[in-house]
Amino acid sequence: MKKRPTMTDTGSDSSFKSRYRSVFNFLKTPKGIAFSLVFFAIVFNAVFLWPEVAVSTWSLNDDVLHLTAAQEASLAIHQNLDPSDFWLSPIDLGLPLFHYYQHLPHVVLATLDQVTSFILPLPRLFDISRYLFLVLFPLSVFWAMRRFGFDYAAAGFSAFISSLLSTNGLYGFEYNSYLWRGFGLYTQLWAMFFLPLALAEIYRTIQKKGSWFWPVLLSAIVFLSNLMYGVILVISAAIFIVLTPEKGEIFSRFKRSAIIFILTGMVTCYFFIPFILDRAWLNRSIWEKSFKYNSFGAIEVLKNLFTGNLFDYGRLPILTILFFLAALFVIRQWKKENYRLVLVLTIFWLLLYFGRPTWGQLLDIIPFSQDLHLHRFIGGFQLWAIMLTGAGLSLFWQWMEKNLIKGLSFRSYLLVGIAFLLLLTPVLSERAYFYEQNSQWKKETQNAFLSKSNELSEINKTLNNVPPGRIYAGIYSDFGHTPDYQIGFVPLYAVFPQLGIDSFGYAYSGLDLLTDVRLHFDNTKPEQYNLFNIRYVLLHNTWTAPDYYTKIKQFEDYTLYQVPTTGYFDLVDAPAIFYGDKYSFYYPNSKWLFSSLPNLKQHPIIELDKKPDIISGLPVYSFEEVDQKILSNLTWMQPAGGEIVQENVTINEYRARFVADRESYLILKTNYHPGWVVTLDGMNVQPVMLAPGFIGIKVEAGTHEAVFSYQPPFYRLPLFVCGVLVILVLLGFYLGKNKKLFQRWKLKIERKKY
Repeated sequence: MKKRPTMTDTGSDSSFKSRYRSVFNFLKTPKGIAFSLVFFAIVFNAVFLWPEVAVSTWSLNDDVLHLTAAQEASLAIHQNLDPSDFWLSPIDLGLPLFHYYQHLPHVVLATLDQVTSFILPLPRLFDISRYLFLVLFPLSVFWAMRRFGFDYAAAGFSAFISSLLSTNGLYGFEYNSYLWRGFGLYTQLWAMFFLPLALAEIYRTIQKKGSWFWPVLLSAIVFLSNLMYGVILVISAAIFIVLTPEKGEIFSRFKRSAIIFILTGMVTCYFFIPFILDRAWLNRSIWEKSFKYNSFGAIEVLKNLFTGNLFDYGRLPILTILFFLAALFVIRQWKKENYRLVLVLTIFWLLLYFGRPTWGQLLDIIPFSQDLHLHRFIGGFQLWAIMLTGAGLSLFWQWMEKNLIKGLSFRSYLLVGIAFLLLLTPVLSERAYFYEQNSQWKKETQNAFLSKSNELSEINKTLNNVPPGRIYAGIYSDFGHTPDYQIGFVPLYAVFPQLGIDSFGYAYSGLDLLTDVRLHFDNTKPEQYNLFNIRYVLLHNTWTAPDYYTKIKQFEDYTLYQVPTTGYFDLVDAPAIFYGDKYSFYYPNSKWLFSSLPNLKQHPIIELDKKPDIISGLPVYSFEEVDQKILSNLTWMQPAGGEIVQENVTINEYRARFVADRESYLILKTNYHPGWVVTLDGMNVQPVMLAPGFIGIKVEAGTHEAVFSYQPPFYRLPLFVCGVLVILVLLGFYLGKNKKLFQRWKLKIERKKY
C-alpha cells in the first residue's frame, strides 16, 4: 500500500517552507509593508465603527440637516421636481438649500432611494454610506500617494495614520467631524474621501501622464460635495504648477490646469452660476463663532501644532512626533518633486490656516472669502501633513533597513512591526475608546427611542391630521436643550425635521438671512407665534402651559398644544422701506422684532443692495439709520387687513384663498428668495421682501387666490445637461484611448480561465 504523504514528508515540508519564505519575502518588501498597514487600518475602522451601521437611531447633529435634505430630495424626484434645487420646508422656516449648498451626496442618496427604498430605508442608506467612506478612507489616501509617485511604504504609512487624527472639535479630518456623536459633516466626508484622488489625478494630468476624464470628474465631485474643499483643491493645484524649476514646464502645466478647471467649471456651472448671481440672499451669520469665518491666528495654530492638538488631542503626541521626524527626512529629499510637493503644500496650508488674524485683507483675493469658513483650511493642512508623514516614515524605514536591520530574519522584522504598533498603542487605544463611547451613546439613544416609540408615533400621527403649521419643542437657546426635551442624546427639536414635519427649531443651515433674527424668538409673546406660524407646541407634562395654549392631546410624557395663528399667510401693512446689504441685514430686522411693530402687523419692505425709488410714497431708511425712534414713528394702529380663508401647502408651493378688506400686503411666512414665482388670481405679480425677511405681494380689497411656487432658474437644466455631456465626451475619449489596455486585461482574464 502506498504511504499517504504527511506534514513531515520532505515534499510537504519543503512546500510549506517555500510558501512561508515567499510570504516572508513579500512582507519584507515595501509593497508587503504597505498592504499590511492598509489592511490593518481598514480592519480597525471596520470593527470599531461597525455600530455606525449596526445601531440605528435618530440623528442629533448636522446630520439632521443632511438626512432631511436627502429625504426631501427623494420626495422631489417622486414628484418630478428638480432634486438639485427645490424648497426645503421642514428646516429654518424653509429655504432653497441646494441653491447655495453642496448637494451631490444628498442627490446621490435620493436617487439610490428610488430603487432601494423597498428593502433599505434612506436613513439606513445614509448610515451605510457614512460607514463605507470612513472605513475606506485609508484606501483613498493610499491610492493617491501611489499616483503622486511615492513608493508603496510611503503610501501605506500615510493610509495607516490617515484615520487616526484627534483634535478638539476643529472640523478637520478627525473622524469626530463625521461620527454619529460628532458634528455631522456629511458632505465634507464625501469631499475628504475624493479630494486626495482628485489632486493626484490633476497632478498626473498636468505632467502629461494622466487622462482628462478622471481629474475633471473627481474635481467636480469635490466641488459639488464641499465648497471649502473645492477651494483647497484649486489652490493646491495652482501650487502644482510652480513646483518645477523649468519655465517651459510651468507654462505647459498652467495650460493643462486651465483646461481641467474650465472643463470642471462647465460640469459644475449649473450650481455655481445661480450661487454667484444670488449671493445677496446668502446669510453671513453673526451667531456663528468668529473663528469659523476668520480662523485662529498664527499663535493659536502654532501652539496647537507644537502641543499636539492638531494630531493628538487628549493623548500622547505620537503622531505629532512622527510628523516632525518625517519632515526632517522629507527636507533631505527636496530635489525630488513629489517630496518637495508635500513639504511645500503642508507649510502653505499651515500658513493659510492662520486665517484673518494673521493675513487680514490679503485673504480677500480668495473669491467669496468673506462668506467662507476659513477655519476649515485645517483640512488642507491635515491632508498634506498625512502625506508628508507617510513619505517621511518610508524614508526613515529605508534608513533603518540600510543601517540597523539589514539582513535580519522574519522574526526580527515581525518584532519591528510589533514595536511600531506598540509605539502607536496610545493612538489606537484612544481611537478605540472614542469609537466605543460613540457606540455606547448611540445604543443608549436607540433604547431611549424604543421606549418612546409608541408615543412618538402617536405624536406624528396627530400632527399629520391637523391643519398645517410649524411645531415647536424648544430651541437650543431656551428649554430645547433641557433633559425633559431630550430622548437619549437627541433633542426633540431634531426629531421633527427627520419626520418631514415643518418645525421651528435649531438653525441647522444658517444660510437664510432670517436665521439670526428668528433665533431671538420669545416664547412668552403670542404675536411671535403668529409671526413665525408656530401653531403647535409640544410641552413636557411637568411644564405649565400659558393661557393662550389650547390642549390638543396629552400623551405619556408630553402634551401637544395649539396656539392661535393666521397660518402660513397673513395680511399686513408696509409702513416704510429699509435698504442695505446682507452684512447689515440683521440689525434693523432684529430691532424691528423687539419693537411693537410685529404685534401691529407693520412689516417694512426690505431692499437689498440698492437704494429704492421714493415714488412709492413710503419713507425710506438705510439699515444703518433704523433705530428705536424711527420704529416708534412707524407705529400706528390699523384695522384688520382681512381674513385668510383657506391655505394649502405642498412641496415647492403654498396656496391661499383670502379676503382683503382694504389695500394691504399678503405675506407668506417663509424666507424670501428671487426664485419665488407668485400669481394673484392667475396673473403673475412681483413679490417683495417684508421684515423680518419674509416674502409678500401687494393686494387690493376683494376676494383673491394666490399661489407662491419656488422655481429653479430656467437655465439650470440646460447647464446641467451641458455638464453631463462634457463628462460623457471625456469618458468616450478615455475609453477610446485605453481600448488596447482593456483588451490586454481581457486576454489575461481569458488565459486564467484556461
